[in-house]
Amino acid sequence: MRIRSFLILLAVAGSAHAADSINIGHRTDSDEIKPMAWRFQLLEKALSTFEKRAAEEAPGAKLTFRLPKVDAAEAGNQVEIVGADHHVPLPMPSNTSFSLKRGTLAEDDDSMVVVNRNFPKGEFNHPLVQVRSPGLPDGVRRMGDLRLACSVQMEMAKSEGLKFRAALAAASLFGFKVCDKLEAAKVEEPSGKYDTVTIEDGTRRLVHAAKDKHQPELGDKAWSDNARISYTLNGQPVL
Repeated sequence: MRIRSFLILLAVAGSAHAADSINIGHRTDSDEIKPMAWRFQLLEKALSTFEKRAAEEAPGAKLTFRLPKVDAAEAGNQVEIVGADHHVPLPMPSNTSFSLKRGTLAEDDDSMVVVNRNFPKGEFNHPLVQVRSPGLPDGVRRMGDLRLACSVQMEMAKSEGLKFRAALAAASLFGFKVCDKLEAAKVEEPSGKYDTVTIEDGTRRLVHAAKDKHQPELGDKAWSDNARISYTLNGQPVL
C-alpha cells in the first residue's frame, strides 16, 4: 500500500513511483521508543472530513484506520480512547485496524487514541485511512473509495502543523495536486506479488502489466468513482 506519506508531497514531486518504504508521518531526531498514540482530535478531523464527502464520493462506505507498521500476524492489538478519567475501547474490524463511531465516544480536548504497541525507533506514523464501499468482492478496490481515503489522509496531515501546510502551499504554486498525482493501482496495492492490473468502469476495461510506467492516476477524471481496480498473478486473483 502506498497511501502512506506525511511526506507524500515529496514523493509526488520526486517521482510518480514512490517507494514502498515511504510512510505516513515523519522521522524524528530521537531514537527513543514512544508509545503508539495520536490526539483524538486528529482522528476526529479525519472522521468529519469523511462524513462530509462520503455521500457524494462513496455512498454507504465505511471508514477504518489501519495501524502503521504493525504485522497482520501480530496478535493481541488493542486500541482505546484514553482521557483524564476514562478508557474507551474502540472496535477493531481486524487485528490491524480500528474504527470510530459518533455517539459512543467519551472524549475531551486532551483525549488520546492509544494502541498497546510502540512506534519503531525514531518514527511517528499516522494510522492509514481506509475507505471501503459495501458489496465489493475481496481484492477489488473502488476508485471513489481510494480518492476519498487520500483526501481524508491529507486533511489529517494538514492539521499537524505549519511545516506541512507550508509544503502543501509550495506544491500548489507548482501546480501539484497531491492526491491527483498518485497512481490509482498503487494506492492500496496487494502486499504480495501481482503481474497484471485491471481497471473496469461500466463497459470500459483496461488491462495493463504491473510494471507499466504509465498507469491511471487518482485524478484522472476519465475514470469515474465507480471504476473498479483488481489484481492478478498468473491469471489468478490477488487479494
